[in-house]
Amino acid sequence: MRRNGEVYVWLDQKNQRNVNDKRDIYGCHYDEGRITRCTDPDPVWAMMAQKSIARYRQLERDTGIPFYDEIGCLMIGEKDSKFLNQVTDVVKTQKMDAMYLTNAALKDKFPFLHVSISDDAVYEFKDAGNISPRSLISAQITKAMSQGCHLLPEVANCVRRIERNGEYVMCISTEASQILAKKVLLATGAFTGFRELLPDELQLDVNLCPLTVAKVEIPESDVERIRKMPSVLYSGKGAKDWTKIFPRSENNHISWYMLPPVKYPDGKCYIKLGHFHDTSFKRFTTSKEVKEWFCRGGDTRLVNATAELIQNVVKGVKLDRYHGDWCVITETLTGRPYIDTIHSQLGVSIGGNGYAAKSSDEIGRIAATMMMKNKWDSTIPKNVFQVKFKRESCKL
Repeated sequence: MRRNGEVYVWLDQKNQRNVNDKRDIYGCHYDEGRITRCTDPDPVWAMMAQKSIARYRQLERDTGIPFYDEIGCLMIGEKDSKFLNQVTDVVKTQKMDAMYLTNAALKDKFPFLHVSISDDAVYEFKDAGNISPRSLISAQITKAMSQGCHLLPEVANCVRRIERNGEYVMCISTEASQILAKKVLLATGAFTGFRELLPDELQLDVNLCPLTVAKVEIPESDVERIRKMPSVLYSGKGAKDWTKIFPRSENNHISWYMLPPVKYPDGKCYIKLGHFHDTSFKRFTTSKEVKEWFCRGGDTRLVNATAELIQNVVKGVKLDRYHGDWCVITETLTGRPYIDTIHSQLGVSIGGNGYAAKSSDEIGRIAATMMMKNKWDSTIPKNVFQVKFKRESCKL
């Protein structure tokens, strides 16, 4: 991105999923539907989401690329549970456009959803719904390039600080070239530790968590029947007749997110449902593990259980056609992204924890301002996003 006469470079990577291919870096933005919402049990994520969502429409206007469907979001959980109480507190404190729905009101407003009789909900009817990650990325790249950003579709293999003509500069080695820059901001997600991007003694303390989703094809007749369906997040004990195969946490709670029917590039509509990382007990530590997960697919048994849960929750859904998909998320120790400087010329914006797509605009703005202007431009305290390392070490 070009500002004040300076040029910024964006390194891109494409969607290829072949275990025999040389390339071993993949993204999670090739999907067509991602939930967006302001409501959240965590006030920090709620604040970042509000800042980002407020700029969606302007980004769409500036680029001509639509990516946001404002259909609302339901946060469903057991009445008086910690989850629902936290969401309600954040809604009140941050004065969001949302309403509390009792179990009776929930069933009356969304009769096609089947939940427990002990479940209530918070319904965010404005500034929430779903986004297309493909189109959001396209809009962000288009906007950046319109302001002078150079997009290089290459993989960064090494980042190091070198001395050149009496001053320190950053050297980025890609598959094809070397790039010299005054500063580098890493937003490299789950693959950060598999390249020489950080000093050896300063490796980020993160976990790589594999997740599985199911996408059930929905015929046009059913799409019309449930056309008022919002995005949904659930955390509770679940209905008694829900499948018992879908994973639960150690306290026997079930949690998941679900998108309404979204049209994919194949012209078909799918309902997508996925589990959260508290019910995934596997973690990856090697590039080989991550590559095989993306390329060969994950847990088929879990795909089947997830599709069955969609049928349990959304009345009338048939499982004639469905398939699975897989991703890897980056978990941080804090549950928030690391937005921090490693040294004066190297920064990180890493660790979405599975929640960051909707808030990418604000996360990126905070991180870019941190590097470009050497200032912290957010009402959220800087220490909330302080980076944690695997070994105790001082910054360079």
